[in-house]
Amino acid sequence: MECHSLTSVFSLLVSVLLSVTSVHHQVRGSTTPCDFPAIFNFGDSNSDTGGLSAAFGQAPPPNGESYFRGPAGRYSDGRLVIDFIAESLGLPYLSAYLDAVGSNFSHGANFATAGSTIRPQNTTLHQSGFSPFSLNVQFYQFNDFHRRTQIFRNRGGGVFKGFLPKAEDFSRALYTFDIGQNDLTAGYFLNMSTHQVLAYIPDVLDQFKTTVKDVYGQGGRSFWIHNTGPVGCLAYVIDRLPMREGQVDRTGCGKPYNKVAQYFNKKLKEAVEQLRMDLPLATLTYVDVYLAKYSLITQAKQHGM
Repeated sequence: MECHSLTSVFSLLVSVLLSVTSVHHQVRGSTTPCDFPAIFNFGDSNSDTGGLSAAFGQAPPPNGESYFRGPAGRYSDGRLVIDFIAESLGLPYLSAYLDAVGSNFSHGANFATAGSTIRPQNTTLHQSGFSPFSLNVQFYQFNDFHRRTQIFRNRGGGVFKGFLPKAEDFSRALYTFDIGQNDLTAGYFLNMSTHQVLAYIPDVLDQFKTTVKDVYGQGGRSFWIHNTGPVGCLAYVIDRLPMREGQVDRTGCGKPYNKVAQYFNKKLKEAVEQLRMDLPLATLTYVDVYLAKYSLITQAKQHGM
C-alpha cells in the first residue's frame, strides 16, 4: 500500500505535468477539449509498463510492491507518470507492446522499455544496461502494430477485435514521449568528456525529430513531449561518475551532469518549436519534467517527503 506522503508526491508531480486535462487544441480555428481514445507511448524506464520485463524477465521486487503488490513490469515500487496520464484521461493503464499475455490494446500501447535511448547504442543490454529497443526500433514496432492491427480488424478480428484500436483512434490518440536521459549517461559511461557529450546532442535530437515526423506521417496529431530530468541527481550517476566536492550542489546532485541535462532540454525545446513549424496540423506540448522533479528533490519536506 502506498504511504500518504508518497501518494502526495506523485499527485504533486502529476498535477505539475498534467495540464493535459485542460490543454485545448485548435481544430480548423475552433477550440475543442481533449478527448483522446488512446495513448501511444515511447520512452525508457520513466514510462516502461512492462516492455523490458516481457523481453528479459520481470523487474524483481521491490519493484511494484507498494501499489501493485508485486512486480508489474515497472522499474518503480509504484505507478509511473504515464499511469497517471492514462487515469486522467479516463483510460486503463497501458499494456506494453512486447507483453502478449493479458494485454488489451484497444486504448493504445506502450513501446517504452527501460534503458532505451533515442540514438541506438553499439552494445548489448548485458554489457551496458542499455536496451536494444532504441527509439527508432520503437517506431518500427509502432508502424508494424498500426498496420497489422488494422489488417486483422478488417478481416473481422474474431474475438480479439475488441482488444485492438480502431483505425480512427490513431489520428485521435495522444502520442507521449519520455526519452533522452540514457543518451546523456551513455556517453559518460563510455568515458566521454562533457564536451563530447554536448557535441552529439544535436544528432540525438535530429533522430528524435525524425521519429516524431514519422509518427505524424502515420496520422499522429497530438504530441506530449517530456524533457529529461536532472540526471545529476540519479543515484546510479552519483555512484558511478566521480565528482569533486565543488561539483555537488546542496542537495547532493552533480552540477555538471545537470547542466548537460539543461542544455539537452534547451535544444529539445528548440526542436519542438521547429516541429511546430514543420508539422502544421500537429499540436506539440513540451513538458518541463526537469523543473517538476528538481522541485521534488530540492523541496522534499515541503512536498511531504
